[in-house]
Amino acid sequence: MTFENSIIGLACWNAAKGEPHTAMLSVAMVFRNRANAGWYEKDVYLNATHWLLENPPDFPDTRDPQFQLLLSKLDAVIAGEVQDRTGGALYFVKKQDATEQIAGQIVMTISNMLFIR
Repeated sequence: MTFENSIIGLACWNAAKGEPHTAMLSVAMVFRNRANAGWYEKDVYLNATHWLLENPPDFPDTRDPQFQLLLSKLDAVIAGEVQDRTGGALYFVKKQDATEQIAGQIVMTISNMLFIR
């Protein structure tokens, strides 16, 4: 795993903290979708670091099984070897943080995360 992918993993863990690793990997897919759409120089790492700048991170317990599963599968997601499961989403939010009106269409729900396009 590269340094850049470990930072992407940190962003995914923070965005979906307390959720299963599948939700965390889906956040990585959103960062990848954003890069593919041309956001932040078409770079997944820059998309994740921009999110971290707006959402100062906590740090995971590296013994957490969900975090370990995230890291074990993250490289394949970033490389595009895993098909997008978010329906092309460009945004994500935890259900409890969602406002009554969400701009865009909710295209997928994974665990307690909404994925929006």
